Amino acid sequence: MMPPTLTDAWSIGYLQALIMLLVFFFGIPVFVYQITSENIRYIINRYMRAIIWTIIGIDISIILFTLCFVWFLHPCPPPFFPCEDLWASFLLTIALLIAPILGIGSLLKFLRKNVVTFLEKKIENRFEKDGSLVYDETIDLITLGERSEAGYEKMVVLNALDVLMEKIQNSARYNGSYLDLILKHFDKIVTGKDKPGNESDFLLTVDILEKIIGRLSARNFSIYGDGILVYRSLIEIGKKVAELRFAKVTLMIVQIASSNSGALFEIGLSAFNTDDYFAATTALKELETLVLENPEDEGQFANDLLGLLAHFWTKKGSSRRCAEGFLESFENVFSPLEQYLDRAIEDHYSVYRFDTADKLMKMRDEIIRSQGSGVRG
Repeated sequence: MMPPTLTDAWSIGYLQALIMLLVFFFGIPVFVYQITSENIRYIINRYMRAIIWTIIGIDISIILFTLCFVWFLHPCPPPFFPCEDLWASFLLTIALLIAPILGIGSLLKFLRKNVVTFLEKKIENRFEKDGSLVYDETIDLITLGERSEAGYEKMVVLNALDVLMEKIQNSARYNGSYLDLILKHFDKIVTGKDKPGNESDFLLTVDILEKIIGRLSARNFSIYGDGILVYRSLIEIGKKVAELRFAKVTLMIVQIASSNSGALFEIGLSAFNTDDYFAATTALKELETLVLENPEDEGQFANDLLGLLAHFWTKKGSSRRCAEGFLESFENVFSPLEQYLDRAIEDHYSVYRFDTADKLMKMRDEIIRSQGSGVRG
């Protein structure tokens, strides 16, 4: 059977239709790709090239469908006309239905949520396979969150990491030390200098960390690597929150860190230095509770409590009055007080908190002088 003979007019008409189809179906993915953010394009180029090839394959299929359509529908006299118009209509309908569906399905994979889910699944599958986290994909996912805009974009990444970490912690192979790669960088998603998160982002981040702490505690893994790193992340977030003056988030962090005196000291000090005295005083009260409820293991708790009190003491005014009130309530606990202060000075000095050590020395010397003269304050 010979192909139909096309006139110039028919040839030009078919060519124009084909060009329009190609421009349309090639143009959409190119346009969508161009309007996506740079960090999303980086992920697509690195991990999702198969999607681009899928779109190209769809466009090639459209060309073939169009050529078949030309063959079946082009008006020419018998015996060159190979079938009825019904077949041509069926073929065109299939082309117009399948091509857009496949094309749109591929384009949806360019959406931020789907790109993030792609990375999350890739990391999860690797963990299930050999119990490790792939470095590049994990860092790329966290970097994507760090460079995202506050609000929805950051929350997409945070929620994906929340799902991923929950699955890892609930795994039978989890031993309390698998999240180090994530937790070492997790806070950067919201604390980044160029694109910090908003209050909702911080609330979500702190909520995720609280759930991690809860799962660690439930499996008695609090003293392992992840248990240490999760509080370090909480401290870094607390410092940024104090700087941004998200008082609600700071109080939430203080409550979560209520069993970790080092975290309470760092977060309370950050709040104090930004004049968030309510949060700082709340941290002091949590430290007070730790000391009173753990008399047999008060050493580090007392050091952190006295270190934070020293900052209140040396600021004078109402802050000094607050510190004096705390010391009076601990008069029978910190006895002799000078010995406790000396120990706290050495402890803070040993971890390079020189400013705190200096303030403790000043507080100790002033207390000794006031006791010698019979006057406090």
